[in-house]
Amino acid sequence: MFDEKQRKTAERFGLTEKIEKLQSDLLKIEYIEDVDFSLDGFYDNMNQVIFLTKYNIPVSAGNYYELRFKMIREILETAYENNLEQTEDRIEDYGEWFYFVTEYKTERNEKCITCTPKI
Repeated sequence: MFDEKQRKTAERFGLTEKIEKLQSDLLKIEYIEDVDFSLDGFYDNMNQVIFLTKYNIPVSAGNYYELRFKMIREILETAYENNLEQTEDRIEDYGEWFYFVTEYKTERNEKCITCTPKI
């Protein structure tokens, strides 16, 4: 979900297309059902993109924790492909939602060194 406040923030800082692409890419990951954003840090000169991903891994999945770890890794890789790097903040798990704090980079390293989840 990309609410009106975050849409205006994205427009103000020239991030609309980037955030829409990130949202689209994240929704392609298996078990991800929704994405929500906070771009408020840009007003304080913090290039942070905070996003939450709603997920639903079936309880019947025999390898729930493996699927969960794989999904988190795919989320981080997708964020990285969209010039976002994981900060030192831990990934929070709110049961149905993961909470990620990332930093927007105009350039990035060739290899994703931050794609190992910090849970």
